[in-house]
Amino acid sequence: MWHWWLWYGLDSKHVQTSGVRWCANKQLLRSELALEGIQLNKSQYLWPWQRHWPQRIDHKHLLILLGQWAQLLTAGLPLLTCITLVHLERASSWLRYELIQLQSALLTGASFSKALSQSRIFPPTIVQLVAAGEASGELAQLLTQIHQQSVRQANLKRRFKRSLFMPLVTLLSGWAVCMLIVYWVVPQVANLYATGAYELPLLTRWLLDFSHVAKESTDGVLAALILGYMGFLWLWSVPKIKLRLEWLLWHIPGFGRLMYLHSQADVFLVISLTFKAGVPLLDCLRLAANGSTWQRISSDLERAIVGLHQGQKLSQILTKMAWQPQVLQLVRIGEAAGNLALSFTQLQSYYEVQVLSQSQWLEQLLEPVLLILVAMFVGLILVALYLPLFQVGQMM
Repeated sequence: MWHWWLWYGLDSKHVQTSGVRWCANKQLLRSELALEGIQLNKSQYLWPWQRHWPQRIDHKHLLILLGQWAQLLTAGLPLLTCITLVHLERASSWLRYELIQLQSALLTGASFSKALSQSRIFPPTIVQLVAAGEASGELAQLLTQIHQQSVRQANLKRRFKRSLFMPLVTLLSGWAVCMLIVYWVVPQVANLYATGAYELPLLTRWLLDFSHVAKESTDGVLAALILGYMGFLWLWSVPKIKLRLEWLLWHIPGFGRLMYLHSQADVFLVISLTFKAGVPLLDCLRLAANGSTWQRISSDLERAIVGLHQGQKLSQILTKMAWQPQVLQLVRIGEAAGNLALSFTQLQSYYEVQVLSQSQWLEQLLEPVLLILVAMFVGLILVALYLPLFQVGQMM
């Protein structure tokens, strides 16, 4: 049976090479490559979904690729050679396949940014920054800066995830205890109280009713959660509704501000890096708008582009939008001093510091809040279970 094979080998000049080939088996693949002067070292079978349903590259491999590309380009190697020489440990077959397709796109004459965009596995921000590097001729320097910024963001995310470990343990353990009480303890107590001739307290009746409904409608709850998630994804794809959903997400206590600050940091990262690389301001704003995953930010930047085409200053345009005063003040200072690059760099640093501060605040607040909520919920269940016993004791 014929399949697609991902292969790696050495050519007649002992240069590492790779590719994808339609072949019946590994022995035939080895024979065909040998006829072309290629020694097969490794081969992998490709499943159909690995070729047709590309996933998003994980952050770990993205950092490795950015670092290796930046080092090789800085050393003066051609771009295609840099793509060929990258080495990924324990990478999946679909990722290796996508990198080979990236090489093929470059061989056909496509630009690096267009090849990255066609692969659909790289974040839009990275694609837009690479496009800016190609336009300015500073691709190696820009990739180095992107890698450094990505490493800092990865360290921040890793620290935040580690700080969430204990709160999640608290939440899951509390949830497990509550479910054990609701699904097993409460029905046993309900059978015990059913033999009594006295009226149960209101809180106990609510708990018994909740336990009965939870046991009877478990499948319905799971189905509702799945349908709710699918409905959210559909609403997120509708532009007008997505704007309202973004507004709601940004107003979630604590986490909403963190998402907002992180989105602003990403925007000014793109603008700062591209503007310092010599890209015109209009193109910088367009690249930031195309790279942002938040429609509200993209819409504001598109309006800013239209305003700049009409001859307005950037500070005048941003004044009409819901941007923070710090942004407006630094942009005005940059326009007055003729150094917008410094203003954008300061805004990027400001929002990175704000993201770090907000994440540290959430780290300190989250665990005690979850502990209090779990304790209150478990305590409320226990009170509801023991209230009838207190009532019987008073009657006796």
